[in-house]
Amino acid sequence: MADNDRQFSWRQGNVVTLEAAKALDLLTPECDDQHFAVVASHDCDLSASQDKEPCVEIVIGKRIDKLGGDSFGKTARRLHIEYQSEAGSIAIELLATSKRPVAKHELFSTQPRQDIWLDGQGIGILQRWLASRYHRAAFPEAFEDRLRSANLPGKRTFLKRIESVLADGGDYIRALLFDLDEGKDVERDGPDDVYQLGIVVLYDSLRDEPTAAQVASKAAEALEELFEAAFHPKDLGWKNICLMYCDPISDSAITVAQREMLKQWRLEHMSLQEDPPQPMITP
Repeated sequence: MADNDRQFSWRQGNVVTLEAAKALDLLTPECDDQHFAVVASHDCDLSASQDKEPCVEIVIGKRIDKLGGDSFGKTARRLHIEYQSEAGSIAIELLATSKRPVAKHELFSTQPRQDIWLDGQGIGILQRWLASRYHRAAFPEAFEDRLRSANLPGKRTFLKRIESVLADGGDYIRALLFDLDEGKDVERDGPDDVYQLGIVVLYDSLRDEPTAAQVASKAAEALEELFEAAFHPKDLGWKNICLMYCDPISDSAITVAQREMLKQWRLEHMSLQEDPPQPMITP
């Protein structure tokens, strides 16, 4: 396809055929149909002339059994997303570190797969995830240190237990939204100088809302128990962080004013020893 006549069969989120992906050296010869090369470049860049945008960015992924804690762009390094097909939905994991450039004229000499596609919600999720590495809602370092250093019985850390709670409802829970000290950026000092924290467990109203509400309610209860165990020693009151509330709310019920007041807390905060934190944005 020539790019100067603006023929436009390629779109953001399209999947390169397996044969073309191998020919373009995006996938190794041993890769099978469980691997995917997905177009990450925006539609505007795809339609731009080659002298302005000579390359297309591709992100590599693989098929997974189901969506997990990395759904809805809750982490920067990895995305679980559902593609649609005539046979039903297909869960795919994309890795931010697997992005590859390919010459536009080489990609445009092929055609995208027509048997799988992203719906409107999927495109929005992909776009927010791609943008999320370059901008995030920041929290005070002292607050994040307290989350990372919280002590609980057993081998699993406090943060890993949060990850487990959210992974259990990964395909229903869209985000954890934090109301920290009513939006004030404060570096508190000492365990008695506590952060005041409110949490909204935001769930997807379009995915079987009664079930999603139940999952979010269960997650909220588990988070309350977790914060109580980590930051509310018996007979001593709250230390370091005081959980004021933890409420499940539908994404169709949250108000614009609420959403602007809250900051999304993402799962990349959980793995600072395994992966460097990536910058994030709120949806």
